[in-house]
Amino acid sequence: MSRGHVGLVAFYFPPSRASGVYRMLALANHLVESDFEVTVFTVTPDFFEHITRSSDESLLDAIDPRVHVERIPLPMQHLETHPRRFSWLRGNFPELHRRLTQRATKTVWLDQYGSWVPGLLTRMIGVHRRHRLDVVLATGNPYSCYEAPWLFKRATGVPYVLDSRDSWTLDLFTDELAFPPGHPAYTWEKRTFDDAELICFVNQPLLAWHQRAYPEDADKMIVVANGYDTSVVRTLTDAVDSAARDQAAAREDATAVEAAVEAAGPAEDSDVAPDPESGEDARPGVRFGYVGTLTGNQPHAQVWAGWRAAKEDPQMAEATMNLYGHLGFFGVSRAVANVLPTGDPTQDCTWHGPVAKAEIAAAYAAIDVLVMIVADSPYVTSGKVFEYMATGKPVVGLYEDDCAVADVLGGYPLLVKAASLESEDVARAFCEAEVRAHTVTDEERAAATAYAERFERVRQMTPLVERLGEIAARPVTPPTRRRLGR
Repeated sequence: MSRGHVGLVAFYFPPSRASGVYRMLALANHLVESDFEVTVFTVTPDFFEHITRSSDESLLDAIDPRVHVERIPLPMQHLETHPRRFSWLRGNFPELHRRLTQRATKTVWLDQYGSWVPGLLTRMIGVHRRHRLDVVLATGNPYSCYEAPWLFKRATGVPYVLDSRDSWTLDLFTDELAFPPGHPAYTWEKRTFDDAELICFVNQPLLAWHQRAYPEDADKMIVVANGYDTSVVRTLTDAVDSAARDQAAAREDATAVEAAVEAAGPAEDSDVAPDPESGEDARPGVRFGYVGTLTGNQPHAQVWAGWRAAKEDPQMAEATMNLYGHLGFFGVSRAVANVLPTGDPTQDCTWHGPVAKAEIAAAYAAIDVLVMIVADSPYVTSGKVFEYMATGKPVVGLYEDDCAVADVLGGYPLLVKAASLESEDVARAFCEAEVRAHTVTDEERAAATAYAERFERVRQMTPLVERLGEIAARPVTPPTRRRLGR
């Protein structure tokens, strides 16, 4: 028996590869597994093809077939970058088009994606007429899409929940308000918070800030943290086992070759002296690695200065740095690419490019020590931190002590935290992690994965799913006759 029909407003959904996609993908799948009917309202794929130019087609296979997906086009002439796709107005009167777009953004749209809201609201009403929605959850960003469930509730009485992955009106990196006084974002944030049944945040610092900003809505606010997906861990285990089998086979082959050479004896005219660095005492180079999107907000200057200093230590001579993921959120950021030491052969740093979600386990399997690089903010918890811990591998922590990720990663048994982001401390952490990679025991790995289990994504989301069930079970109060005006 169905527990209710849930509408999820998720602008970013597969095939988008934006970080927020995995949270809503997991929620949609978990809801249908929990006997809910689910309709996702998202944007059409042409937005990811023409505007963000970033997608991961393999994510489409991860959508449970029971999840119904409604894709609504975004009027995006103001976002187009290719002149051949410009409208007649923009192509012939670019300054007029720019001014009209700016005025619409400030007074009507709230942000550059606000033109999506009318079509979204129309589609929600159409779905509701065919198959009644019992509750709607909208996730931001973009936060202009919060308008849709607010207007939808005024039209139908259907309650809604808000899921704030970041913050609408707080700049997470400056800890200051994101807009000037009087900006409509403040009006709409308060309006949508006031009418919401529940408001979710991804960590305690974000929750606390919004409770201070909106004390009258504080009792509606909860933390629904991110987590890791069990599918990644399962495929990671398979990849690690496969790599171990390959290494064992290689060792057996090497042993057989050595035995054959020893049986044959030394060559009569050989002038080659034995290599004193070879043999059983030689340690393989540790493979350090980062998995995820590298952005301009991360402390690259300090991190790579520390890596350069560490590489001067003889114990780090054979160590390598392997970067897997996008450079920037949209396309390839040259600003990020230019700060990486990939062009210096002495640094042994390689960017392997983006990795599809379906192939990410292989990337983790090819790394001995993971490197956690996080932007300096008390409100930022990197989504990758949960996957990092689930691998059971040593992690180098490169972030400030007040960063939100410290609350999650602080208890991880295999964490090697840099004392600061000064290059000497970063280098010291790399060298300590290099030793840790050679000495970690199976018992320590087991303790690390056991610690990570509490952050499994479905476990994190279960309280939210239960609250959605409670809200969906309530009778819907028909709205009084009133205009939908803004």
